Amino acid sequence: MPARLSLLLAAGAIAGAADFTQPPRIAPNPNPQAPLAAVLRFAASEPVETVITVSGGGAPHQLRYGMDRKPQEGLPVLGMRAGRRHLIEVAIRDARGRVTKAPAALEYTPPPLPPGMPPIRVSAPLKERMEPGFTIISVRTLSPTLGLLVAIDAEGEIVWLYRTGSRISDFERRRNGNVLLCTLDFEILEIDMLGNTVARWYARGRPKGAGEGIAVDTMTFHHEIDELPNGNLLALGTSVREIADYYTSETDAGAPRKAQRVMGDQVVEFTRAGKVVWKWDAFDHLDPFRIGYETFSGYWERRGFPGVVDWSHANNLLYDERDDSILISFRYQSAIVKVDHKTGRVVWILGKPEGWAERFQDRLFRAVGNTRWFHHQHAPFPTPGGTMLVFDNGNYQASPFEPPLPPSKTYSRAVEYRLEEKKRTARQIWESESGPGPDSVVSVAMGNAEKMPRTGNILVSYGALLERPGDKWESGAGRWTRIREYTHTHPPRLVWEAVIRGADPSGKEAWQSFCSTRWPSLAPGGAPEKPPRPGARLSK
Repeated sequence: MPARLSLLLAAGAIAGAADFTQPPRIAPNPNPQAPLAAVLRFAASEPVETVITVSGGGAPHQLRYGMDRKPQEGLPVLGMRAGRRHLIEVAIRDARGRVTKAPAALEYTPPPLPPGMPPIRVSAPLKERMEPGFTIISVRTLSPTLGLLVAIDAEGEIVWLYRTGSRISDFERRRNGNVLLCTLDFEILEIDMLGNTVARWYARGRPKGAGEGIAVDTMTFHHEIDELPNGNLLALGTSVREIADYYTSETDAGAPRKAQRVMGDQVVEFTRAGKVVWKWDAFDHLDPFRIGYETFSGYWERRGFPGVVDWSHANNLLYDERDDSILISFRYQSAIVKVDHKTGRVVWILGKPEGWAERFQDRLFRAVGNTRWFHHQHAPFPTPGGTMLVFDNGNYQASPFEPPLPPSKTYSRAVEYRLEEKKRTARQIWESESGPGPDSVVSVAMGNAEKMPRTGNILVSYGALLERPGDKWESGAGRWTRIREYTHTHPPRLVWEAVIRGADPSGKEAWQSFCSTRWPSLAPGGAPEKPPRPGARLSK
């Protein structure tokens, strides 16, 4: 052991502080699925909190690991830029609050980025007003066999990534720092930040049949995964029913009808052992004859269910611990539905009220003031201020059998509503864009909007954007994406933007973002609390 280290350790022991019994050392992450991460190991004389300071590639940042972690088993070093030399400083804090620093910084250079990474260009007109942290993006290409999560810093550099063999939709961070994610293989994975699979569940009724992990009794897992306070998982699944005399057209109400196999959505709550303990089926609570545009687009046929039409198309859910309820976003219904978790009863329906049967009328909201409804929306986000943010894709601006607007006549936006639940009124109070213009875009699918906890800014992921909005809606036509951070002001001001767009002038190279969020740190505890838990306080 070097003489300087021996003296320092001896000084720490005399002072009564915890000390290093094995000095820190760093090594590459052995898991190629997360190639930019590294692993730090050391041993200490007692349980300690570890603070790792990473510098040399962008702004310095810290990673904190609690006393429950065993540093001799390895601590993830995260947030490093590919191919750059970094300095890694290590300090430990014991239960008495005494700090001991490692005698010298370690050096580490992550490998270059693997081929096929998204081309990201960042601008920051108001960088000083940015929400601090790292932007995490669920990135997509047209390939169904590439699943990709990336974390970028304020300059747009990729500082963490995870790759898997199936396209990723939603991802959620657990309180222990692991990540839950949903894939196109109808699987839910739990991974740690080194990319290791901690747990895996799959839908028992998926077309490919049994596989690794635990089978759960539903046909699919799709779009969304959430963790409940009791540790159970809440996911979107599906069921199929054959319905006689069903529609065959979205534009002609008089078109001949026939018996159709119709896919509807389920919400499934299951334990980590895979046991389903609660299930809610949209067929039992909503009207399957209230169809939307894209019901006959072949969404489920492309995913292995031939001859099935897509009725409700849920794309997001959120659990609200305040009143034990669940918010479900139904894209083709252009509606957000609140469900009582205990009884399964539909509490209310937010969205354009036309087309709902008489039995739903007392649960519909009425627009007041200068309010514009959303269409084919994603990701309702209850804010701590008692409002609801929604990403409004804006598709069609109509419901069957009204004539739709073409893409060239609409635009996508983030929009915020103030809801009075007892009065059933909705008032629009903020939007990121107020009309078609030179800076507006059309997102044919995906997207989300979130309010940032420190600055109050609004982070908006624009999903799958058309190159040139024309006169025809085409499923899967989005070729680029952007993530924007706006001030929560009137009018909003652009703070920061990341554009992901290929160099192919023909537009055949597609980059899309299912969703994005901002984590203050990549270490455990680095994700803010999920919005419904501290503040889904919609007015009653």
